[in-house]
Amino acid sequence: MSEALASRRLRVPVASLMKKLFSRERFRADLDIALGEQGLYERGEGGGLRLDVWLESSPDGIRVKGRMWGSIGMECTRCLKEYRQNLEIDVDEFYRRPGLGADAGEGRKLPREAEMPEDDAYLIEENAIDLNVMVNDAVLLSMPIKRLCSEECRGICPYCGKELNQGPCTCRDEHVDPRLEILRTLLEGEDEDE
Repeated sequence: MSEALASRRLRVPVASLMKKLFSRERFRADLDIALGEQGLYERGEGGGLRLDVWLESSPDGIRVKGRMWGSIGMECTRCLKEYRQNLEIDVDEFYRRPGLGADAGEGRKLPREAEMPEDDAYLIEENAIDLNVMVNDAVLLSMPIKRLCSEECRGICPYCGKELNQGPCTCRDEHVDPRLEILRTLLEGEDEDE
């Protein structure tokens, strides 16, 4: 399981926004993030991915609407070199106020500590919204299944490890799956019979 992005810049205070219903504030951030084995992580302060969203307050919470665009660093699955993947993602999510949706019956609300949020719900916690999880979810869902630096990437030789984008390796293709070795002996036997 991957860990979520953890940028301090994406923890946005919203106390003043929650006091004024139906008000809006703009939030922008430039992020330098990459995709590693454990998920997304922040590499530096500036970056290639721009987040530009409007935060809109309502009686039930805060709507986050806007877009992300730019690129993030990741590793090619064929040659294992780092490359930049371009992204353009529309964002439209809702952060719900604590206590909403947690009904104890007869119109009573459960205390905040007893509330079990839905798995896909974003919550306002301690008068702030954490955009890290939203960014993490949006970026990971937009990633291609095959992460390739280019469609023409030839990868690496499975025997000697040479990067085949730089030219062919000197390995001869004599490596045969041991389960298919019997077929090789049968083919060699046919050549001898001729």
